[in-house]
Amino acid sequence: MTELITTLDEFEVEYRKTIGQQLAFRPSREASLDNIRRYGDGAGDYNPLYRDPKHAAASRFGMVTAPPTFIYAVSLGVVAGETGNIDRARVSTQYLPVNYAGADIEFVRPVWLGDRVTATEVVGETLRKSSKRIGAIQFNTGLVTYTNQRQEMVARVKTLMARFENTGKTLRYDGQSTGARPETHNVPADPLVWERERRGAVPRHWEDVAEGEAIPDLPKGTYTVSELFLFTHGVLGTGRAKRAYLEAEGSADLGGGGRFDEEHATKRRSMPGQFDYGPQRVCWLAQAVTDWMGDDGTLLKLNASIRHPNIVGDTNVVSGSVTRKWADGEDRLVEVQVQNRNQAGLATALGTATVKLPSVG
Repeated sequence: MTELITTLDEFEVEYRKTIGQQLAFRPSREASLDNIRRYGDGAGDYNPLYRDPKHAAASRFGMVTAPPTFIYAVSLGVVAGETGNIDRARVSTQYLPVNYAGADIEFVRPVWLGDRVTATEVVGETLRKSSKRIGAIQFNTGLVTYTNQRQEMVARVKTLMARFENTGKTLRYDGQSTGARPETHNVPADPLVWERERRGAVPRHWEDVAEGEAIPDLPKGTYTVSELFLFTHGVLGTGRAKRAYLEAEGSADLGGGGRFDEEHATKRRSMPGQFDYGPQRVCWLAQAVTDWMGDDGTLLKLNASIRHPNIVGDTNVVSGSVTRKWADGEDRLVEVQVQNRNQAGLATALGTATVKLPSVG
């Protein structure tokens, strides 16, 4: 029988043994039109640049390309940060829950229609910190490289995962002393993807952007089980769990990695209820920026931090503003800070993006 790791101290020792190792698992996915559209369905991004061949043909690309965060449809890139290169059967959420804490992403080149993208993970460093809400936390990093079939790097990601001991307590909902669930009203998410206004084919020139100006809000509506399902199966793909895995994780349904099972979410993942994937909100942050910059802008970098849970029943809006603009040689760059806020006004995810815009000069 596999010996389980039951304490954070033991986990840290075993994790450190694997730092620098490359994982054997190298997932791959083709950027077919169907897969790109499924990604958009799952993330709620219906930008025609990424799904309408006629619109894309008139763009500077001349054809459909995938959204920058399509890399998450290849792999969330979380395995190295979750368990290092430890046998995953030895690490259970019964003792050591894990949460996605954020990512530092560099987008190197477009993913073209028909590309096959492969993810390679290397185990990164680990750091012990302490939280008033959780106690001791082990922050682990996974270094993920996404390459296409031409062996060109598409993106480079430093993923941050938080591992902690299961005390039987759920995370306080909003970080306040009461931890009370703020009331909400249902805002249907589906129509929002059709009603969304984007910059699109009209160039947003660097000269026309001012520091301090707001970017348009991106309403995401109320987070439902349907939204969780669409991301799970649209972005990550389908798959069924074996009985042994269900028994090991103490759940009858591990859809979405256990996110569909409210009891599992509360008792094994320390969440207040059914909850999202952290990368789903990273996709939202990126979408707010790509919608704003238009077809002629280029998203170069995104640093994202996931601060609080996003629970089924929350209503979310992504907002942001331009915080800096500068010239780097011939490139004209802007920095945009974005955040996802729920119905309580709590910023559950924060991001800083670097964008290259066209110039009239």
